[in-house]
Amino acid sequence: MFTGQYYCQSCNKETIHNEVLIRKPSRYDNDPTIFGRIKLLLHAFINGGHYYDMDRYVTCQTCGRRELDNKGSEFE
Repeated sequence: MFTGQYYCQSCNKETIHNEVLIRKPSRYDNDPTIFGRIKLLLHAFINGGHYYDMDRYVTCQTCGRRELDNKGSEFE
């Protein structure tokens, strides 16, 4: 978890925010069979695992508002 100063729309001022990376769901996540688990493992291994498809969220420490904050383009 990282911290930084960002503008909070709820507080209307710059406050300290925590940054969190959360893995985007894969299309193989909903298959509970053993074959589905193997497909998910192979998909994660081939595509770089948990570090490839991530969403960046920032959470205000003052009010607790959580916001998706993906910046830039893929592979940048």
